[in-house]
Amino acid sequence: MTRIKRLLQSSSRALSLVALLISAPVQAAPQQAKSASTSVAGDIVVMGTTRARIDRTVKRMTNSNEAQIPRWNSSICIAVRGVLPDQAHSIADTLELNAREVGVVVERGSCSPNVEIFISGQADALASRFLHHQPNMFRDVARYGRPRSRDRAELLSPEPIRWTVGTVRELRLGVASRLSQPSRENKDRLLVIVDLPRCANVTWEQLSAYLTMVVLANPEHTNDGASGTIMALFDVGMTKEKPKGLTDLDRLLLKALYVTEEQVPAGSQRIAMTDFIVRQRDKPTLR
Repeated sequence: MTRIKRLLQSSSRALSLVALLISAPVQAAPQQAKSASTSVAGDIVVMGTTRARIDRTVKRMTNSNEAQIPRWNSSICIAVRGVLPDQAHSIADTLELNAREVGVVVERGSCSPNVEIFISGQADALASRFLHHQPNMFRDVARYGRPRSRDRAELLSPEPIRWTVGTVRELRLGVASRLSQPSRENKDRLLVIVDLPRCANVTWEQLSAYLTMVVLANPEHTNDGASGTIMALFDVGMTKEKPKGLTDLDRLLLKALYVTEEQVPAGSQRIAMTDFIVRQRDKPTLR
C-alpha cells in the first residue's frame, strides 16, 4: 500500500494550489432534507467489548458542546484538495461509500462542497491563512464577531489531522412528540486539514478510514485512549498494531448515530446508541 510520505516531495506545489483556492469565498448550496435511515446492512459483531467500553467510545465519538448530537441530515458534497486527482478521487470514493452505508446522501458533479479536505505539507500555515481569509466560513462575523476560541484552537492545534465543524439548529415543530424535542442539530459544513509530514507512516487506506469518522461522526480531537477504533491511528501511546481501516466498532457506531432518534438530548441519544451497539454485539450468529 502506498505510503503518504511519498507525496511529501510534491507538497509545496499542492500548497500553492490551495493558497489560491482559499482566497475565494466559500458558500454552501441549499440542501434537501433527508429522513434518517433505519436499515442495518448486515450483522457486525464486536466481540469482547464491554458495555462500559462501548459507552465510553460513544461519548468520545459524539463529542459536542451542543445540547443535541450533530449529524448530517442533508446531502454532503465532498472536495479533496492538494493531492493528485486519482488520489483525491480515491479518498472521496471511500468517504462516499461509507456515508451511503449509513444513509447519508452524497452529491457528485458540480455541487458546492460542504465537506472540504485540504491535504498539505504546510498545514500550520494553511490553517492560519484560513482563519485570516475565511472568518465567515463557520460564523457570521458581522453578527457574532470573530470565530470562537474553540474553533481557532481546533484549526491551529498541530495535529496530523485537524478539523472544525459548523452546525445549524433546525426547528421541527411538526414532528416533535412527547418524548422528543422540537429541534435537531444539523452538521452544515466541515473543514479538515491533513498535515502530510505528520502522516508520513500512515497508509491511504488508514487515512481514508480516519477521515470517515471525522466526516460522519463527531470525534474528540485528542488521539489518546481511542483503542478499538481507527481514531487510535495517531495515539503514540498505543503499543499494539494500529487498525488498517474502520473497525467493527467504528462501523457500528456510525450506524447507531444515524438510526437512533435525533430529536432528543445528547445524553439520551448516547444511551440509545450504546443499546443499539450492544444488541448488535449480542445477536446470535449462524453456525
